[in-house]
Amino acid sequence: MDIFNFNHYKTYVNSWIQSQPKKGYGQLRKMALSLNINSVVMSQVFRGDRHITLEQALGISQFIGMAENERDFFLLLVQKDKAGNFELESVYQSQIDKAKKQSKNLKDRIKHQKFDKEAQATFYSSWQYSAIRLASSLENINSVQQLSEQLGIEREKVAQILDFLISQKLVVKKKNVFDMGPQVTHVGKDSAFVANHHRNWRLKAIQSMGSKNSNDLFYTGPMSLSKSAVKEIQSRLLKLIDENTKLVKKSESQTLHCLNIDWFKF
Repeated sequence: MDIFNFNHYKTYVNSWIQSQPKKGYGQLRKMALSLNINSVVMSQVFRGDRHITLEQALGISQFIGMAENERDFFLLLVQKDKAGNFELESVYQSQIDKAKKQSKNLKDRIKHQKFDKEAQATFYSSWQYSAIRLASSLENINSVQQLSEQLGIEREKVAQILDFLISQKLVVKKKNVFDMGPQVTHVGKDSAFVANHHRNWRLKAIQSMGSKNSNDLFYTGPMSLSKSAVKEIQSRLLKLIDENTKLVKKSESQTLHCLNIDWFKF
């Protein structure tokens, strides 16, 4: 749902609620709890004539998981709808029209972007970018809220990363549903970002060690061995990686896992 297509903040929030699972049942109450206000007050706002404060509007933008430009636009909508006279309303409407035009220009420019080194630097700066991209391919994960709950990342951060992934065609959004995009990512061993890529997921693996999930497998085996055995083990690992890659390509996207193999001389 593109917030830049809306002219009133209540219409946007109500539409967002309706777009959630089970048509948003219970979302207004959850929103009220996150803002620490009575759910009756929230009902009076979004089903009546009462207005929210700017502080509450900021809280709602964080609850929904808006990106920075969406948040700023949402605050403009709130200020316009709360304006006390036509002159002030016109001032905010002018700013809203300008923001809509800037948003359209940005979207048109994004269509021609490539996954260049600057974009790669952003993508490989954190495991979250790759995780959100992969999670968007799961059948039951198709909203900011669901991605946030699945990965344990704040909604606002998820929304910001999705903006980037969509701009690079790493994720696509169709009919309010996110999915993995056509753009391909690959970081070779000679890439300036390969160390970041490995480091990000090694750190994530270390964090996962504390979860005590019985299905997880961690193996650490320092050893003394012959040089011929070193070559044989490395050959087997490369073969295993190749076989796993082929298997994953043919499988459906149902869950998220990460394979880290550390095999080095020390």
